[in-house]
Amino acid sequence: MPQLAGDSPPSLSSGDPLLVEQVERAREGESAAFTALFEHFNARIFRYLERVVGNAEIGRDLTQETFIAAWRALPTLQDSRSFSAWLYRIATNMARLHLRRARLIRWLPWGAPETSTAGAHLSLVDPEEQVGQSEAVRMALAELAPKYRICLLLQLEGGFSQREIAQLLGINEKSVSANISRGRQQFRQVYLRLEHES
Repeated sequence: MPQLAGDSPPSLSSGDPLLVEQVERAREGESAAFTALFEHFNARIFRYLERVVGNAEIGRDLTQETFIAAWRALPTLQDSRSFSAWLYRIATNMARLHLRRARLIRWLPWGAPETSTAGAHLSLVDPEEQVGQSEAVRMALAELAPKYRICLLLQLEGGFSQREIAQLLGINEKSVSANISRGRQQFRQVYLRLEHES
């Protein structure tokens, strides 16, 4: 079974002085500093959103909306060291809003289900096998309840601890732990079922 984690660890951590300095400069309105933050976090936020909503195109749109919202709200950020968690909170809120709208649109009589083209970023040698696994990962993630999918991806893609996820989502650690555990279990079951069906 493939790993869900991102391609490589981030080069800057939350407490990294260079990251904190960039956030401070961006908060003061320096667009070059915000551009550097965008370049550092863009791929990670996109990968997270793509997997939460199950669609690459929508993931790209939500990533763009996340960074626009972050730029506008940056002066209100209280602690520059919490920029990463703050950015993921914005992204999570964007994803939740999209999922609520999509559910409403599907419920309405004229709504057609969205087609999804998302794929997971897996590092395999055989391109055909990679495409098959990417599709299976996307489909398995799509079957998870949003609360499980979000917690699981915040941990695996975002690299957040359960305590950080609890603070980010405004829920208790016990709920985060349960969501991650159930999410992993459901993902494994769905992935194995899909693998067996193919």
